[in-house]
Amino acid sequence: MDKVNGSNAQFLCITGDFIDAPGIGEEQLSALSSCPVPIYFCIGNHERYEDLNEILQRLQRLGVMVLRTATATQGEVQLVGIDDSDNPSQVKREIARLDIDPQRFVLLLYHRPRGLAAAAAAGVDLMISGHTHNGQIVPFNLVVKRVFEQTVGLFTHGQTRLYVSPGTGTWGPVMRLGSRGEISLFEVQPASGA
Repeated sequence: MDKVNGSNAQFLCITGDFIDAPGIGEEQLSALSSCPVPIYFCIGNHERYEDLNEILQRLQRLGVMVLRTATATQGEVQLVGIDDSDNPSQVKREIARLDIDPQRFVLLLYHRPRGLAAAAAAGVDLMISGHTHNGQIVPFNLVVKRVFEQTVGLFTHGQTRLYVSPGTGTWGPVMRLGSRGEISLFEVQPASGA
């Protein structure tokens, strides 16, 4: 959180798999309350495997805005959050239920790097995901690349971009081998007029 707080960001997004164990209390999450900017969160598969409702209540008590097939506005940015799902059509199905504002920069938070074409069709400018951890440990990265077409980095579909972050943490063993964690910082600027 010290690095995030020193980044001069206007808001923080967490795209799930933030909590990977049951009973994580507010005291263990209290660093979130030090964040001087709004925090937006969408759930990942690991929150679904744990005490999801309690997790969400704890995060909300710490001031985190949980987006579950919901939108929020932050300046000129419309944030869209969709719950993680094993269903490959989740983004297409859920984004159709929302009012996307074509006058704003639309940022989609979705845990898995799936649904880029549906996001593009809905008018999303940037989709951010995680889930893959870029394999976390060699040679697991080879398995991840067989399951996900986009495992880490920036991808484009039409005018829409997808960024797949390797994340800041780990799951399972608390280590990385052949991949690095990161805090991703995006600068969004208006397009120059033609």
